[in-house]
Amino acid sequence: MQHSANQVGRAVLEFLVDAHVHMHAHFDVAEQLDAAAANFADQAKLLEAGPDAGFVLCLTECSGTNRFDELASAAQRDSGPPGGRDAGWRFRPAGDPRSILAEHPDRGRIAVVAGRQIVTAERLEVLGLGAAGRWEDGRPIRDTIDALLAKEAVPVLPWGFGKWLGRRGRVARELIREYRGSGLYLGDNGGRLGLAPEPGEFRLAREGGIGILPGSDTLPFAGEASRTASYGFFAQDVPDRDDAWTSLRSALVNGRTSIRAFGNLESPLRFFRNQVAMQYRTRISG
Repeated sequence: MQHSANQVGRAVLEFLVDAHVHMHAHFDVAEQLDAAAANFADQAKLLEAGPDAGFVLCLTECSGTNRFDELASAAQRDSGPPGGRDAGWRFRPAGDPRSILAEHPDRGRIAVVAGRQIVTAERLEVLGLGAAGRWEDGRPIRDTIDALLAKEAVPVLPWGFGKWLGRRGRVARELIREYRGSGLYLGDNGGRLGLAPEPGEFRLAREGGIGILPGSDTLPFAGEASRTASYGFFAQDVPDRDDAWTSLRSALVNGRTSIRAFGNLESPLRFFRNQVAMQYRTRISG
């Protein structure tokens, strides 16, 4: 089945989107795209998506990394992934400079969108979907959100284990109240414990008309690349704007598209193993 992320000529589109993707430096890009294509295809069947549903990976790159620029350079050359095996994948430009297309003769087409993960002065993170170029860490969170909105990116306040507690939790709840109707979203991720109750901030956001965008949030460990596109959202009734990111961004900004989460949250064993590994990594790197 050939899925297209650029549906010219249709009135409305539908997309399967992973809104929190890390392409860590040690990940093989082709392997990660293979996993994403397989996971997207599996979820499309479960969701009974149409044969032309588009697949979208929204990168959320941390300071000091910029895989999107590497892939964009490959797209200008109509080549495969830089510095590794291509396994049939080729990149080419999309209609919007903030996105490129990864194409495979058997696995179809995936739109890859630029984006950043920005650490603010409050030690909270903000994702900027569609945010290209360099973004400075350490600025006040409201300034960061406002700057993303001004640059026509989609700001997302992502959930993270322990990050919405205490003072940071109060800031998160203040933001939910202050940014109603502004274009701010909350973010869920596949690393959240499936047996745990949903964060109260999600309910508060929904009550205020703020949507929640799920993504895989691939961790920097062996085997994590295979989780890409295993958790995300299904966007329907998206107006056609000629390319995947322009169409999707328009729908998110206007808030007129239906958003439905797909995939499974983490099992207790993997959740606690990953949290221990992340704490160890943070202490070693810090």
